Amino acid sequence: MTVEAGIVWGGVVALRTGLQADAAVRAWAVPRSLRRLLLVHDGAGRPEPLIPLFEAAGLAVFPLAHPGGASVGAVAEAVGAYHFDQCDAVVGLGGDAAVELATLTARMAGQRRPLADLAMEPAALDPLGTAPCMAVATDLSGVAALGGARLLIDDRGCPFLIRDPLLRPDAAAWCPELEPDDRRRWVAALSLDAGNSLAAERVMSASVAAAPAEALEVAATLERRLGPGRVFAALGEVSGERPPGPTLGAVLMAASGAGGTADPLLSLLSKALDPTGDGRAGLDALPLDGLAHLDPATLPVDISGVLVMLGRDIPARRRRGGRGGAARGRRTE
Repeated sequence: MTVEAGIVWGGVVALRTGLQADAAVRAWAVPRSLRRLLLVHDGAGRPEPLIPLFEAAGLAVFPLAHPGGASVGAVAEAVGAYHFDQCDAVVGLGGDAAVELATLTARMAGQRRPLADLAMEPAALDPLGTAPCMAVATDLSGVAALGGARLLIDDRGCPFLIRDPLLRPDAAAWCPELEPDDRRRWVAALSLDAGNSLAAERVMSASVAAAPAEALEVAATLERRLGPGRVFAALGEVSGERPPGPTLGAVLMAASGAGGTADPLLSLLSKALDPTGDGRAGLDALPLDGLAHLDPATLPVDISGVLVMLGRDIPARRRRGGRGGAARGRRTE
C-alpha cells in the first residue's frame, strides 16, 4: 500500500505521507538532536528490521511491546522504561494501541500528579513535563488515535477519560507498508459509535489515497466524543482479556436492533468485528465491579443503554445531592 508523498492537512495534526517508517522517524528525530528513542509498538509489521536503520543514523532505540489496550499500569510501565533507558523522546509505531500508549507516556514522562488526578483536573497537566513524541501509524486505527482524548482503565477496572490537546503527538506519519490490513472497519465502527455516521461512510468508501484524511476526521470526532462501545471494548480488552473487536461489534449489533430498523452499515460493521457472534457472551461475562468507582466527571459517556441491554446496572453508590452527600459518598469508597 503506497500513498503519494506529502502532508495531509486538517483533522487534529498534520500527517506526513510517502516516507518509509525509518525515514519518517529519522527526519523528525535527527534535526531535533533526539538520540535515545523509546519505541512503543504493538507487534504490527515487526519493528526489528527497522532498528539497524535507526542505529545507522546514530539513534539508540529501546523497543517496548504493547499489544493491548491502555491502562494506568501500562502507562506506568512505559514511563519507567523511558527513564530507565534515559530516553529523550517517544515514538509510537503501529495502530491505535501503540499510538495511544506512546502519547500517554510522553505526556506523563515528567508529570508529578497521577493520571486519574489529571483526568479530574486537566489544567494541571504540566506542558513542561512532557517528552517529544512522534506517532507512526501503520494502519488507519493509528491515524484515528491522533486526537487528544484517551480512554484508560485504572487498577480497579474502572474506565476514565483524559482529554487534552497535549495528548496529540508532536508529529505524525502514515506508513502503511508495515501492516497489510488498514483496519478501516474498526475506524468506521468507532465513528459510528461516537455518532458520526457520515465520517464512517466516508472511511468505508475512501480510496487508498484518501483514507488517511478520512481517518483524521474520525480522530477529530473521537477527540470530542467517545461512544459506549469504545468504553466496553476497552473494558473487555484490559479487564476481561478479550479482543476489543467482538465487544465493540456486539454493542453495535445491539444498537442496530434498537428501534426496529437496522442501519445497513452498522450491521455490516458489527458482523465484521464479531463474525462468530460470541461478542454478546463476552459482554455478559465482563467484570463490571470497577464501575462502582465510576465518576461521570471523568467518564462523560453514557453507558447506561448497554447496561440495560445486559440486564445489569452500575454497582455504584448513590450520591445524595449537595456537598454533604458528595462528601459522604467519597468516604464510602
